[in-house]
Amino acid sequence: MSWDVFIMRFPPEAKAIDEIPEDWEPPSLGTGRGVRAVLAEMLPGIEYSEIGWGDYEGPGFSISTPVSEADDAPVAGVSLFIHGGSEAAAHAAIAVADALKARAFDTGSGDFLTVGCAQSAFDAWRAYRDRALDQHGPEHVF
Repeated sequence: MSWDVFIMRFPPEAKAIDEIPEDWEPPSLGTGRGVRAVLAEMLPGIEYSEIGWGDYEGPGFSISTPVSEADDAPVAGVSLFIHGGSEAAAHAAIAVADALKARAFDTGSGDFLTVGCAQSAFDAWRAYRDRALDQHGPEHVF
């Protein structure tokens, strides 16, 4: 089970996802090469597979992120699949979004993450994860 955060250059005036026009086209975060370079800077030691999945092991958490676009192809968004319980995970998600000059969206809560709320959003996900594990056991939670 992961805390899923999606990073894009969402319109800055949007306070919620439903405020984004249906015909909105997200600006590029950069090229595949450029986005992977930013991730390598923010997540030192990230390793990419041949199919473009990046895996990072942080202090008490890990992040998997698919960035399979070609080196010169535009990247519209980056998904972060975060596992673990360390509070550093919320800071890492915000740091990646800031470095990409973008905004982070918490797919679980449906809210944009900010420095002020990222930790509480992560704590809410962690509490949900722990309840799910207590009720069903780790073998039933993906």
